[in-house]
Amino acid sequence: MRIWYQLMASEKGMNHFVAATQALADKIAAPGTTVEVHGTREGAYGDQYRLFWHYNVREIIRNGLDAGKSGKYDAFVLANSLEPGLIELREVLDIPVISFMEACCFTACSMGERFALIVPNEKFIPRYREIVYGYGIISRLAAIESLTYENTRNFNAAFIDLQQEEACAAEITATARKAIAKGAEVIIGIGAATALMARRGVYEIDGVPLLDSYSLLVKLTEATVGYHALGGSFISRKRLYQSPPADLCQRAAEIHNITSLLPR
Repeated sequence: MRIWYQLMASEKGMNHFVAATQALADKIAAPGTTVEVHGTREGAYGDQYRLFWHYNVREIIRNGLDAGKSGKYDAFVLANSLEPGLIELREVLDIPVISFMEACCFTACSMGERFALIVPNEKFIPRYREIVYGYGIISRLAAIESLTYENTRNFNAAFIDLQQEEACAAEITATARKAIAKGAEVIIGIGAATALMARRGVYEIDGVPLLDSYSLLVKLTEATVGYHALGGSFISRKRLYQSPPADLCQRAAEIHNITSLLPR
């Protein structure tokens, strides 16, 4: 089994985070499963703002199309919690496209009645609330709490500097406790925070489970690929994920130079 595992983080600016995520994936993957963790060229620059997020999405979609249409991968994992390009890729790819947020939120619902999110900064809060609302499980959301740092790249050094790692872990723990005080029974960390705590072996705070989200994605993807092979299909082609017809794909490929849409 071969899995393309896509972060939005910059492969250069967040290289230590990308490497830590690869190590987590390698540790949890079953024998015979290869997980290829990829970042992007520019990373999630200012993605708390919708305008900048829109431009960040394009590279994710290109990578997803290339991976999905190559015939070399069994699944594409969208390991970014804002779900960049999720619907777009599910419309056209036949391999499973796994979503970080879906995996974490619905797993959390099986672990406790109410869950909470720890997000990078306050600006993100409405966006994550919107995503959870779209799942139809807003009543299961106890809280969304934000960390105090403003640029996720500041977290990169925490993976190689013990003093910064300790400071970041302390902030994550304190923020999780705010959510627990509001009734959270499961905590979902977002981005580098979840990789940092998993690498430290921290899977609960004050008795409340803290999801190792990136490892969870690997195991869920392995199960999904197995189910895909069993059933012969995975995604529904009714309504939301209905695929565009071949002639429309051909024309769009010509207009927008999307060569990965063309038959191979």
